[in-house]
Amino acid sequence: MIVKVVPATVAEENTGSAIGLDRLIEAAAKDPSRELELFQTLLGATMYAHSPIDDKSERLRLVMFKSPDDGSYVVPVFTDKAKAEFAARGKMRLVEGTGREILEITRGATVMFNPNDARCTLYPEEISELLATGVVAPVRKHQVREGEAQYFKLAKVPPVLARAMKKALPDIRSVELAYVMGLKWQEAERPDSLMIVLGGCPDKAEREVRALVTALYRTFQELGEAVDVIHFDGRQSKPEWIRRLKLVPVYRRRLGQPISVSKYN
Repeated sequence: MIVKVVPATVAEENTGSAIGLDRLIEAAAKDPSRELELFQTLLGATMYAHSPIDDKSERLRLVMFKSPDDGSYVVPVFTDKAKAEFAARGKMRLVEGTGREILEITRGATVMFNPNDARCTLYPEEISELLATGVVAPVRKHQVREGEAQYFKLAKVPPVLARAMKKALPDIRSVELAYVMGLKWQEAERPDSLMIVLGGCPDKAEREVRALVTALYRTFQELGEAVDVIHFDGRQSKPEWIRRLKLVPVYRRRLGQPISVSKYN
């Protein structure tokens, strides 16, 4: 899986209504540059979640379900009361609040907005960053076609990127290895770019990539260029091109390496 970090833009559009939010979610799914606008709008909009109807606990508990994407547990959140009531089917009670309030009480969980429609997922590290800064790093999935680009070994990994990766990766607990290489595109007018290679858990590939992108977003902006991220199964043999290019890991998790308390988990 390859994820590209792309610049974010804010467009002027009336998104105060549930219909406006639905349209914005659909627009952001097609154009990642609209994600900044979407998430900033969601923070102030009215949202709905589900709580067990017979819950007698003094603490608020929200209902979770298995994501159809990867089987992980997520908290469903709805931008429209009618959508939330339809999904509840009279078996759950509704919890209403602003997007910020709902995300605050779901800290540590993955949230899926409008799971029955054009759903949008936020992982815990992205929620923490959104609540703290109002920004989530926009990403776009992209498949590099055969012959479209060539991998090459960098003369030197940008120090600012190497330092940021070494700081961030210990907290992304399932990542074992990380490399940085270059991409030379066949299009003459397209400049060479950077690619981060992550070796981790295939079942958590998207989560690992998005966690790293979230942690390094300001570093990417400092570099002033788009950065691609590709993932491979760290428990299997390294891809042939890593050995062929004689890439040296920027990061390798040490056996028995202590795990710090992460703001992303």
